[in-house]
Amino acid sequence: MAEKAPFSSTTTTYLASSTATPSINLIGIFREAIKTPARNGRLMLQTMLLLVSPCTLLVLLHHLFAAPLMEKIEDNYNNSMVHWEDLRALLLIEAPFLLGFSVVSAFGITITIYAAAMSYTRRSVSLKDLLSSIQWKKPIITSLYVSFIPIVYAILVIGLIKSINLITKEDAGEAWRELIAVMAALLYIYLTSVSTLGLVVSVMDDECYGAKALEKAVKLSRGRKIQGFFLMLILELLSIPIYILFYVASSSDDDDGEDEVGAVTVLGFGFIATILFCLVNMFSYVVFSVFYSECKKTSGEGIEMGMGHGYSLAPTKLQEKAEA
Repeated sequence: MAEKAPFSSTTTTYLASSTATPSINLIGIFREAIKTPARNGRLMLQTMLLLVSPCTLLVLLHHLFAAPLMEKIEDNYNNSMVHWEDLRALLLIEAPFLLGFSVVSAFGITITIYAAAMSYTRRSVSLKDLLSSIQWKKPIITSLYVSFIPIVYAILVIGLIKSINLITKEDAGEAWRELIAVMAALLYIYLTSVSTLGLVVSVMDDECYGAKALEKAVKLSRGRKIQGFFLMLILELLSIPIYILFYVASSSDDDDGEDEVGAVTVLGFGFIATILFCLVNMFSYVVFSVFYSECKKTSGEGIEMGMGHGYSLAPTKLQEKAEA
């Protein structure tokens, strides 16, 4: 009988083919990301259900409690009437939903990255063991850092556009605004790719989170920045139909009013859009987990599995038989 592997705070896994196979290209990363869930189908299915279920529940509750008040405020605004009591009530309702979505998002990102890494490195682990060994502090702190990036970036871009308006003529200013908008969108996609890789780093690397995880993401992606950019660009393009579906659902809600059939249609659109959004979001982190592995392989490092105290990657049954 094989002895149990000793518990350790960090396990470093080297891909079997890391020294034998060259780095894969953009299409190869997507191909590996598509094949990864099949390597541990049960774990990935459980992960998907854990991500989709709370998201759909929150969207449903938001539709039931917040949507009617939002419609009332919008109608009052169109009639040049704003009731501050309604606004305060909306803020009180939205605050717990914002907190709930943030918690679900951080939870989903973390378990998706762990599950994808386990599947990609062909490690067999149960969902129970996975959840009990995750170091939650690291991705949560990194998520807080990442959440500030779009806020600061939006402030800088708006400030730049305002400055252009002040120092240029109207015609020239329009051209500059369009140019800045395009450049800002492209740069934002790159920043999103780095922050996404940073979240993967915070989950996978031991004692590496927050600003340190983002710095390491920049370091790991050296020589592959364009690849990371195009990975994120393709994923963003995949999300566009989902945003259109959300828009159609909200537009139908405005048009159908009290029509029961219209309400069911809106709920159906919202339900489908939420599931698709969760799946695309989950797939995005699977893609960047593969990208992370490729970046580590390029740099000659193994994959660190920061699984927390008291956990080590369990040997497979074949390994146990070989060691017995």
